Amino acid sequence: MHYNPSSIALAQQTVDYEAEQNGVRAVLVESCPTRWNATLDAQPPGSLLRSLCDNEMQAGAEAGERVGATLVLGDQEIETTGKRVSALFAQTLVQLLTPRGWQLIAEDFANGIAQLRNPGGLPPTALLAPDLLLGLPVTVVRYPLSLGVKSPLLGLLVAALLFGGLFMDASGAGYEEESLAELGRALSFALFETLVIGRVFLVGLLEERNFVLARKIREAALGDGKRGTRTVVAILGAAHLNGVKTILEESRVM
Repeated sequence: MHYNPSSIALAQQTVDYEAEQNGVRAVLVESCPTRWNATLDAQPPGSLLRSLCDNEMQAGAEAGERVGATLVLGDQEIETTGKRVSALFAQTLVQLLTPRGWQLIAEDFANGIAQLRNPGGLPPTALLAPDLLLGLPVTVVRYPLSLGVKSPLLGLLVAALLFGGLFMDASGAGYEEESLAELGRALSFALFETLVIGRVFLVGLLEERNFVLARKIREAALGDGKRGTRTVVAILGAAHLNGVKTILEESRVM
């Protein structure tokens, strides 16, 4: 869970433990050069903002630096991800107009959801761990704060999504009973939103990046081509873990 104190501690402890046990060849973080440089520029080590926006990526990288590990930026370039998200959004809008398009969207949903599962991987209940839940309020504050520093417009958007519900009238005053037609329109829009945003997330933000992350992990593990006992610690968001694990287990050549 990004920016969660428990995840930050886990990243640091894992690097330190593996360094003691086998040595750490590399620490790989879920970031690309553009995003990583923006993070370092906005909140360099030792700065006030670095403390306020503490995160598992920088914490893991700094722990790796202390033990002499190489830093690997394992994610797909944000520029490529942005282009793919835009293309998927437009493609989905067009494909919603044909039966064949709906079939392709359904296939993408099935493949994307499969990326979230792995029998020996992270269970769905993992994000309900007490230590993660205790740190959730910190995560909710740090996430938009960090985004806002690097991209003010994006930070405002995320903050609006996270906190907008707090300003709604909890009593429900002012809401009129919806007619069946209004309810139908609302459900139709919800379905449309789910299909478009869901596909963009599962394919553009999850599945395709999983392959990039897995390939980078394998490259870091092979290193100079010699198979040794030195470890690669990969620090990824929870949504990527099972998909990347499956790719590494089932695909030997990428």
